[in-house]
Amino acid sequence: MTRDDISRGEAQRLRGLTEAARATRTFEILADSGALWVWGDEDEVLFSEDGERRTLLPIWPHATVARMENEGEVDGEHPIRITTEAFLNQWLPQLEEDEANIAIFPVEDRNAAVITLAEFRSRMTAALRLN
Repeated sequence: MTRDDISRGEAQRLRGLTEAARATRTFEILADSGALWVWGDEDEVLFSEDGERRTLLPIWPHATVARMENEGEVDGEHPIRITTEAFLNQWLPQLEEDEANIAIFPVEDRNAAVITLAEFRSRMTAALRLN
């Protein structure tokens, strides 16, 4: 396990939280750890779509929960760590060009929340101030 990993038991506990609690806890963890996790391989990051075919970038608060959600899907894919600073300053502008939203901590195809980039920036900035 890396320093960003948690036990599978702790990951299962987080996965079992209500959607609202998963979203709130995600921002607390991101502010505390200074990083978030996406899923992909050496060449690209995995995106999904909502029911209205809008592009979503799924993010997770720990590598372990990302792995539990995606393991066994495609060989070579793995959790990818992104610092919150890089996400806010580099990723969000690119996601804006792609007209993507953020899917917070999906579990079994149920997102804790789907939020706009502006809402993500606002909630992340608030969480960082509280930390």
